[in-house]
Amino acid sequence: MDYGKLTLEELRNDLIRTARKGYPIFLAGALFWLVMAVLSFFLEGKPLALCYVLGMGSIFPLGLLFSKALGVDFLSVRNPLSTLGGIIGGIQAFFLPVWIVTYIEQYELIPMMVGILGGSHFLPYAWIYRSRSYLFLTIATTLCSFVFGYVLAERAFLLVPATVCIVYLLTVAGLLYETRRTPGRPAASSPLAGK
Repeated sequence: MDYGKLTLEELRNDLIRTARKGYPIFLAGALFWLVMAVLSFFLEGKPLALCYVLGMGSIFPLGLLFSKALGVDFLSVRNPLSTLGGIIGGIQAFFLPVWIVTYIEQYELIPMMVGILGGSHFLPYAWIYRSRSYLFLTIATTLCSFVFGYVLAERAFLLVPATVCIVYLLTVAGLLYETRRTPGRPAASSPLAGK
């Protein structure tokens, strides 16, 4: 396929089909948030907050691993829109100083900060993938992170990850549904590909 000759809409359709709207990254994210919720029963304070800061780095590699296992071409390196997606995803690297300062100065806000900044960076994917699920994810993650991470801060280390994990799993379901409805999608290559 000559990607240089494709229209923007054709590039978007190709990326939707090959990357399956990136759903494996949310399986990895849901696992991260589940682990954080479980850790809240065993750790507290700064050690738990440090698990958030360090653990965020596991989501992308784990998402790549899940993509490979599920037969999803998550990176779609030949499609130029994938480069845009990579740049958008890379924005999170610039959040690291914010997370570090929050950890040092007021670690109690780490679940909220990770949730809001991590969730909000997904908004542009709503356009790239023509996806209501990404819009839902951005709004729901930000709202849950703020309400349970600031308004109800005393339970933030349990409530933020528990609710965001649910949001991520709902997003996976939404993305799989949207992908199944995409015309011209590839044949089933994984157990989750559907019929």
